[in-house]
Amino acid sequence: MTSRARWIPLLGLLVAFGAGAPASALTLSVGVDGGSTQTFGDAQLGCAATGTGAESCTGGGLVGGSTWTLGSWNISTSLDPVVNATVALTNTSAVTQTFTLIFTLPIGAIPGATLVGGSVQGGATDGNGNGVTLSTATGSAFYTALIDSGAVQPLYPDPTSFSNSSAFGSVTVPSLTFGVPIPSQLGPAALSDIGIQLKFKLSPGDSASFTGVFVVEPVPEPGTLALAGLGLSGLALLGARRRKAA
Repeated sequence: MTSRARWIPLLGLLVAFGAGAPASALTLSVGVDGGSTQTFGDAQLGCAATGTGAESCTGGGLVGGSTWTLGSWNISTSLDPVVNATVALTNTSAVTQTFTLIFTLPIGAIPGATLVGGSVQGGATDGNGNGVTLSTATGSAFYTALIDSGAVQPLYPDPTSFSNSSAFGSVTVPSLTFGVPIPSQLGPAALSDIGIQLKFKLSPGDSASFTGVFVVEPVPEPGTLALAGLGLSGLALLGARRRKAA
């Protein structure tokens, strides 16, 4: 066996490292003031496979009675697992409402510790000329990373508020991150699903948009890291020998 052939299995290990089980059907639930909740699946979200265990979901125009409209969404998932979701919602009611959006991705179990990381950013726009206010709901953050439906990491905890009294003005929610470089923060085992919760209060007639990202990977075992390091060292040595021979 040649030196190059001996390192091929180690290269395969490096490529496979951190890959979880293939992604399953994504769901998005939208709740209002802790009351009625509507849940949408792959077909309603316009999801399509983009590779092995990966999908992309795009669309718009979902309506929650006279209370809200999802003007657009762009969601991608992959088998790492990763959820990357951008969504725009309009409060079509006559009063300030609290909205809860939860993106849930079923996964193959990661029974050991994990590495996690994510981010959120967004904004809001006045739609009826009387100003706009976007704020956290009591006791909740704008963004919460979820593993097995349990909270892992909040961003923009309560109380947080952004407002603009100008007619048809807007506000920006600056980007916040955790587990940088993503993912690097130690997290719990992930046995059934990961997700993102976006929860916010929005003034009537106005629109809000958020982009949330959550990435989860298994923590590499010491033996795996050592083997991977050995593989990289071997490749470097092989390259040096080739350069010397040339």
